[in-house]
Amino acid sequence: MDENNITCDLELFESFSAHLEKTYNFPPLPAKILAYMVMQSSADGYSFDILLEVFKVSKSSLSNSINLLLSLNQIEYINKIDSRKRYFRLNPNYIPEKLEFLHEMITDDIIYTNKINDHRINHHLNNHTKDNKCLAIYLNYLNEAQKLLEETINNIKTIQLENK
Repeated sequence: MDENNITCDLELFESFSAHLEKTYNFPPLPAKILAYMVMQSSADGYSFDILLEVFKVSKSSLSNSINLLLSLNQIEYINKIDSRKRYFRLNPNYIPEKLEFLHEMITDDIIYTNKINDHRINHHLNNHTKDNKCLAIYLNYLNEAQKLLEETINNIKTIQLENK
């Protein structure tokens, strides 16, 4: 990667890329491309050639990484009127979709935690009062987090509608 083409904090860029790899199971190059687009946040986007220059990778690697990010709806492409090239940029719904992903994870966790707890009760496996108290605290946390995420998603969608 060409460090001269990154106008952001390189250490932050590298740690954010590692975070994306770990959290979303992205391969290294797609994580770097996404981190770059999040940190540089250009509404105009980046041509394939610019991304090749920045990341100094093969065309095939870059193409595969871009296609992965496109298929996961993390980025999008635009065609400019005065150019035949495609320009890639961060999906404008990046933040709401991230929040919806978290909301879905928490919702699933609530469902499965309740089902497992019901199973344990029905089969008389819930004999530890301490475990029951911890489970109640955990479920309370999940329910509060779910409500907060719903509020946040709705607030962001309201802002997006106002800005259209």
